[in-house]
Amino acid sequence: IHHEAISVPSQINPFINDKTRWQFSATLIEVIAEDITSCDCRLAANEWEGDEYPIFEAIPVGRQGSKELHVSLAEPIWFNRERLWCQALLVLSYVLAAGQE
Repeated sequence: IHHEAISVPSQINPFINDKTRWQFSATLIEVIAEDITSCDCRLAANEWEGDEYPIFEAIPVGRQGSKELHVSLAEPIWFNRERLWCQALLVLSYVLAAGQE
């Protein structure tokens, strides 16, 4: 893979205060306990090609993207991480949007 290095994001706390951080944590715990997930995260069988969890993701590489790098998506590891990431992103988006009102 040949490209310029990507800058590391700043380490700024997204929460305006401890109350907002607590609200995020408490809500995320509830979302995880209730197994709530957002649509369009490729977590549901109807979002997969076929009806099975994909075993790899093809990432185009090369100067013209003519080659593919196959990255393993071993379900026991990546499915659970993807679900948690989507749940946290859903809650974070909600908490930050509510804080702007």
